[in-house]
Amino acid sequence: MANFNQMPIEILEHIFDHLDYRTRRNLTLVCRRWNAVLLSERFIARNVTLLIDGQRTLVLHKHPIHRAYPNVTLKLDNAINGDAFKGLRLLPTIVPTPSSVKLHLVFPNDSRWVALCEDQFINLRTVQTFHLLGSCRTDHPRKPLAIQMDQLRTLNLECSGVQDLWLVAPKLSRLHLHVMSEEHLDFLPRFIQQLYALSIVFGSKESYFFYNLKANNLRELAIDRRQKGMTKSERNISIAFFKRLDHLQRLELRVKFIDSYVLHTIAESLTQLVELSLEVAEGTIELKHIANLIRLERLRIVACRVNLQCVLLPVLRTLELGSAELPGTYLEGIEGLMAFHQMRSLTLINVKVYPEMLQLTPTYSVERMVLAFYRRLEETHLLILVKRFPALRWLRVSHCHGVYQREMDKLKRMIPTLAVAFDEAKSDRI
Repeated sequence: MANFNQMPIEILEHIFDHLDYRTRRNLTLVCRRWNAVLLSERFIARNVTLLIDGQRTLVLHKHPIHRAYPNVTLKLDNAINGDAFKGLRLLPTIVPTPSSVKLHLVFPNDSRWVALCEDQFINLRTVQTFHLLGSCRTDHPRKPLAIQMDQLRTLNLECSGVQDLWLVAPKLSRLHLHVMSEEHLDFLPRFIQQLYALSIVFGSKESYFFYNLKANNLRELAIDRRQKGMTKSERNISIAFFKRLDHLQRLELRVKFIDSYVLHTIAESLTQLVELSLEVAEGTIELKHIANLIRLERLRIVACRVNLQCVLLPVLRTLELGSAELPGTYLEGIEGLMAFHQMRSLTLINVKVYPEMLQLTPTYSVERMVLAFYRRLEETHLLILVKRFPALRWLRVSHCHGVYQREMDKLKRMIPTLAVAFDEAKSDRI
């Protein structure tokens, strides 16, 4: 086995990406190599963020800051006063060419927001990722506030007052939009034809005129409309909308429930999908309605009941079932798991599979398994489940009540070729 310090720098960076700032700072003291990786220009450019709280004045002391920060998070949550602009004038010194900017605007008609947009404090022309929260309303009703963002590729809007915002972003390809009113749907058509990925969250049951849009170039689409279900009554607009997505490869639907007719029609129109995520709060998801997705490689289902009967997805490699937010997920036709002959990774989150698991014929396709957030998982059930997948080489058990370290040590002794990662549930048994 290779030593940890013999890993390539790219792998070390990927591991460090998942750590918080305090942990990364402490790891710089471990050894010279870790210090060099964590303080390298490439790693800092992706991970180091300057956080500015509006309640505290930004001041440069006698010793100037030598590091030029690539990312900045600015929260304007204090009332405007005489010193408000003084600290912000220092931003071009600390963040000369930002690549990622997150602004949280608490007060509407904030003059500092207008000054930021006019490049007085932040050079927005170099920004590639822009996240805007709060209210971007201005006191200039005659014309919207124009922002030139030549390098912008990812935009996240969770704010009101977008009708006062005119954005010029020729390279924008990814958009996350939180729809609070009809004004947000008026903003979307400006960029819909150039978008590669769209994530849209509806704050109410109303979808306004979203399904009338022509988003023919989308490759990735995520719709969060959890307060409303998708039924036959919407077939004239919503189903026609999905039929126009000729190039869509990844789809994520989060709705209250979805009608079987709608699901079947959508899947029939999107046979090119390689990744699908369905999340419903009510009803049953029957996979037979997506059986014609012969190119599907990754599938995620969150529902109280999932029916696996009468479905064969020939190239499916990754399957995730269940959610920690549900009281549990019941599988019907669990033998369907063994029909996915190309499946390599299986994730079960509080999925009820016993005693049906005893009847399954072992399959040699699955090599990686995750069991998480079980309110009760017996040791015998765990052993039976593992034995049904003899080719298993990596197992993670996380937040499963009823399983403790001694059981995991026993499992390791029984199957020495199995690598096990274990996060013990610390609270009392449920």
